[in-house]
Amino acid sequence: MSATDRFLKPFLALSGLGLAGIASLVPVLGESIARLRRMPDAPDLPDAGLAALLLVQPTALLLAAVALGVALSEKACLHSLLLSRLRGGRGGPAVGAWGSTLVLAVLLASAAAAADLLFRSAFPQAFAGLPRLDEVSPGGRALGLLYGGITEELMMRFGLMSLLLWLGLRLTGGRGRIAVTGLAVALAALAFAAGHLGALATAADPAREILTVRTLVLNGALGLLFGWLYARHSLEHAMLAHAASHVTFWTATPLLLRLAPGLAS
Repeated sequence: MSATDRFLKPFLALSGLGLAGIASLVPVLGESIARLRRMPDAPDLPDAGLAALLLVQPTALLLAAVALGVALSEKACLHSLLLSRLRGGRGGPAVGAWGSTLVLAVLLASAAAAADLLFRSAFPQAFAGLPRLDEVSPGGRALGLLYGGITEELMMRFGLMSLLLWLGLRLTGGRGRIAVTGLAVALAALAFAAGHLGALATAADPAREILTVRTLVLNGALGLLFGWLYARHSLEHAMLAHAASHVTFWTATPLLLRLAPGLAS
């Protein structure tokens, strides 16, 4: 396989998967456009123009991340089953352990759902108007599975974490791989958590601090799991765990409210 084919074939395939997640943004853009128009410095554009602006950034980030992952992930000794298959491999050590990945995702996402309800119970005014984790429209559920489970993992783990680990190993000459990997996992998790803060832009100042803490802590913890799964198994394990965490939010939250009605805000 030529060098061009080794890059282009997986780049196109993984970009196509990520673009499915970008497409899932379209049905929920109305809410984002309305939120953008409420901002004091919103551009004076028609809805179609604002929609295009909202889609350009994640598309560009996706393509850049996929290019980085295709170029650097194997150099950083990280695995993607799809990347390996497209390059003629068989998956190697990344195959297997799907059941344990699902169990870990369900357990941590259930804990995150419980923590979210505790935050809401302790600070009801801060969460006024903010939907619960299970209050998601069908379009929002497709977004969680496709954009969250696929596109965000391509951006944060396949692109960013691969780059961070490759840079770290280059700077250290390959020494201290465990520490360098842990740092790459943590930094990618922090970036992943920070990426969710944009949804708090319209929150009132007194509420924003507690919402920021909750967003960083819960998403950061999940990001650590996804990064560890990428480093330990494969990108596809991280994708599975991310998608499963959303399904767990939708199912565990109402179950927890039945078990502990006092958590309802």
